[in-house]
Amino acid sequence: MTVFAVITARAGSKRLPGKNLRPLGGVPMIGWTIAAAKRAKTLAACWVSTDDPAIAGAARALGGEAPFLRPAALSGDSASSADAARHALAEFEKGGRKADVVVLLQPTTPLRGAGAIDAAVGLVEAGADSAQTVTLDEAHPHHKFRLREGRLIPVNPDAGGDAEAVYRPNGGVYAVRADLLREKGLLRGADHRGVIMDFESSVDIDTLWDFRLAEAIIAETGRRP
Repeated sequence: MTVFAVITARAGSKRLPGKNLRPLGGVPMIGWTIAAAKRAKTLAACWVSTDDPAIAGAARALGGEAPFLRPAALSGDSASSADAARHALAEFEKGGRKADVVVLLQPTTPLRGAGAIDAAVGLVEAGADSAQTVTLDEAHPHHKFRLREGRLIPVNPDAGGDAEAVYRPNGGVYAVRADLLREKGLLRGADHRGVIMDFESSVDIDTLWDFRLAEAIIAETGRRP
């Protein structure tokens, strides 16, 4: 199967401006995702989709491919990751190539490794419609409350006993059959599988505190891109 990966890295970021190029462990943050993609064994190609010439230039300097700039219409706050991935797939297939699986990699989960990419791709190659990485959600829904007029109301008042483990998306890897993305704009099919990642690999950077957490994990574990 031909597996095409796209790293989505638009310029806009309200909560942490410039985060995709912010130095993390000595390299621009996007460099971590480029390095993981290059180590993955299942990818035939990996392109960076960005609307920012500076990000495109940095990606190329880091060994990545950025053959186009994403249109402004697909780069605003209302544009979805699926829209960006679908556009990148169309660009990839312009030359007569055809992808069987598309992988979406978000640079905001920089500590995900190549193994997680290959695991998600493997599930789709084995017959699943799609797969994504997740991590254990320590804040179980059964233990959460709504606040109404100062009173805490259990989200699930009938829950009791040991709660089954639940998992939350971590944004690290999305893999989908190319026809589902191409024809329907979907990143998730009916047969959707999960790849579990540990907490340390699952930091999803949206704020400065998220970034500081990633820095602390790198300092503690000695991780490198």
